[in-house]
Amino acid sequence: MTLYEKILALYPGMQDADFGDYVILQNDWDGRGDYIAKWEHPTLPRPTEEQLAHETLTAPTHEEATEPVAETPAEPTQEAQP
Repeated sequence: MTLYEKILALYPGMQDADFGDYVILQNDWDGRGDYIAKWEHPTLPRPTEEQLAHETLTAPTHEEATEPVAETPAEPTQEAQP
């Protein structure tokens, strides 16, 4: 799960526009991976490392979250007999 996906799992109401306006994720290609370079969201607190680590363990991946759910077939109805 990417840092972007972890943040969206923590804050499902965030919009793509929030990334760029209030939040900037960065990777310096130094082997440390992605990190939050800027967090200035007006209503949401910056997530802690613990929250992000917990999301890794509990949140579904983007693919899992967007898989269609199989519908359970409805039970046949019985028509009233005369």
